[in-house]
Amino acid sequence: MKPATGLALLILLLAGLLGLPAWSTEGSVDLQRWTLYMNVLYLSGYMAVGLMSLAMLLAMRWPSLNRRLGGLDRAYQVHRQLALWGTGLGLFHYLLRQLVKELRHAGLMSKPQDAPSWALELLRPLHGSAKDLAEWGLYLAIALVLLALWRRLPYRWFALAHRLMPLAFLAVAYHSVVFLPKGYWGGWGLLGSGLLMLLMLLGGLAAIMSLVGRVGRSRRHAGEVIEVRSLPLDVLEIRLRLAPGWPGHESGQFGLLTLDTREGAHPFTIASSWKGDGELRFAIKALGDYTRRLPELVAPGDRAWVEGPYGRFVFADAKPRQIWVGGGIGMTPFVARLQELAQARSADPTQLQTQQLELFYCTRRGDPEITQALHELAQAAGVRLHVLETATQGQLSAQRLMDLAPHWREASIWFCGPARFGQALREGLSAQGLHAADFHQEAFEFR
Repeated sequence: MKPATGLALLILLLAGLLGLPAWSTEGSVDLQRWTLYMNVLYLSGYMAVGLMSLAMLLAMRWPSLNRRLGGLDRAYQVHRQLALWGTGLGLFHYLLRQLVKELRHAGLMSKPQDAPSWALELLRPLHGSAKDLAEWGLYLAIALVLLALWRRLPYRWFALAHRLMPLAFLAVAYHSVVFLPKGYWGGWGLLGSGLLMLLMLLGGLAAIMSLVGRVGRSRRHAGEVIEVRSLPLDVLEIRLRLAPGWPGHESGQFGLLTLDTREGAHPFTIASSWKGDGELRFAIKALGDYTRRLPELVAPGDRAWVEGPYGRFVFADAKPRQIWVGGGIGMTPFVARLQELAQARSADPTQLQTQQLELFYCTRRGDPEITQALHELAQAAGVRLHVLETATQGQLSAQRLMDLAPHWREASIWFCGPARFGQALREGLSAQGLHAADFHQEAFEFR
């Protein structure tokens, strides 16, 4: 669980408790049992809609929120966890209500005659519509979460289905306003209701913006495909020329690239450094159904849109050394950084490089053309290059990295590649004393 997710859970738990009555041993056993049930029911509902509201906010891709969470890739990880927790608590809330209803029908539980009313009488006429809408909204949210977890579903269909999530949220938010207990309308409960109302208001605005297609619109830039080139190892290089307005990017950032409006945007690392000429280059590995068909779908002259730039994988730290590890197409941000450094050294050959840089290129089977180009670019950038062919030399382990780069304790590690590969390196180096903040990994999962 991400720290931001845990903090959100804790804050909503404490805020939700403010509007619930304090536990008391007075009264009958039935009354105590009923009060406990109602407390759990309303607290789970409070936390569910609060977490869903935060998930909606993070789906807006607002730069200020992204920066605080370490970039859009990290923000989407938190978004996914918040959505899962919110939907899970919503399902628990619904199932608990249904369980108690069945127990009452079976005569195993009863509502005491002296049980206080929890509902706000002013909103009681809306209870029927609020129950129905929330039930269907929850069904929709659960279905969309299951689709998101089904990795074999093509990204296009996942993205299309995900556009319905704001409708599910609005239904659940309406239910929450109508059924917010009286305890939240006075005393300390006002703090809890105030927080929840603010979150639902912001989440509602975000949902409406999503439904009308305003998400990321201000950061979207039109362009034209000017070159399409097939590279070895099933990589397609696409070069674009953007209309004026692109703010520039740092090496290592990514953009949301749209080549077909029916397909929608896909996240790809920008493979070129920024030269101020309006051109961007993407190197796209054929990993899924869409990327395998790209050579047949895109051609020079096609329109394209790029939203961004996003991400904080930008090689910014004050360490005397940096060690870069790229696995397969994960080399893309490092190539962009090599280009940037080579350009700087070419413009001013007397400029001294303050950091010692080493790059590990890990590939199953190296292509001589690519390897030679990397060697030349690394030399021009002043970066020491290691090429490891895993088919013959085995995977790069933490111990092997430490042996090949003996000054690793003075370095920060920058990794981009398969998630399991990165996790193994992180755990191995951390076990030897590497500080967690010194391991940087691109979190390129958007579903």
